[in-house]
Formats: sequence, structure tokens, C-alpha cells
Amino acid sequence: MALEYTLELSTKSTPTQTMDALASNIKGLTWGKDMFVLFDPTSTICTTNSPEITQKVIGRGFGFIPDLSVEFRFISNSDYDRFKKTMLQATMLLLEHAQDAVLLFNGETIVLQRLDGQLAFNSGYHMWDDDWLKSRLTVPFEWRPLPSPLL
Repeated sequence: MALEYTLELSTKSTPTQTMDALASNIKGLTWGKDMFVLFDPTSTICTTNSPEITQKVIGRGFGFIPDLSVEFRFISNSDYDRFKKTMLQATMLLLEHAQDAVLLFNGETIVLQRLDGQLAFNSGYHMWDDDWLKSRLTVPFEWRPLPSPLL
């Protein structure tokens, strides 16, 4: 069973620029045969322009209009730690070139969000813990409950 996470971003980057940046900066990612997907042993990553319905839902719920959707899929039932690390690296890299963003599990549960420059991780979602994040991040962030306006 694959787990799906989607990063919705307000950015000027295109899907192609985004995928190129991920491929160039994250070790272990390989291009798929079609050159539209990146993968490693635990995950696949693909990027599209945000569909209009997604823009409306995120706009109403979070107060920003995403331009880009990045999908992370955990595809193997092994090495969840590697998947978490890859997804965090990719997300933090993409936030360098974005304004507001939200990372959702199954399209509705908030994993993290950056709104008005404030990065916050959902303490109610047990993917990471505060100490794990502090050992890996150099940017300021909050660790607090993030109730979803989408539920």
C-alpha cells in the first residue's frame, strides 16, 4: 500500500525546474524512463501545476493559491526513515523558492505548513518529532498542533 503526501506551493518555479532542482540536489534520486518521475528505492516524486480545484480548496482553507503540486509516494514497505528524510530534504529545498506552502497526507491532514514566512510542523502528526527535526533543520520552525481546515 502506497502512502501519498502532497506539497502544495505558491512559487514561480515550473514543474520542470522543480524536478531538475530535486534531481540535482538530493542524493539517490534517479529519473524514471519517461523523465517525468524521480524515484529511489522507497519513493516516487512527481510534479504538476496545481489543478484549479486544488487551488480553490487550498485558497479557501489556507489563504494562498498554490501554483505547484509535488507528490511524494512511499512505495515500498521498507525503510520508512529514508522516505521521511528524502521528503523532508525535498520539501525544505523547494521552500527556498516558494512563498506559502502546505504538505498534506492523503490530501487533508497537515504535516507541515509555511504561511506568511512561519514554518510549523504538526505535533499531532507523528512522522517526525521535535528532536529529530532540530537535528536536521537549520531554519526556525514551530512544533505545534495544526488542525486541518480541510477536515
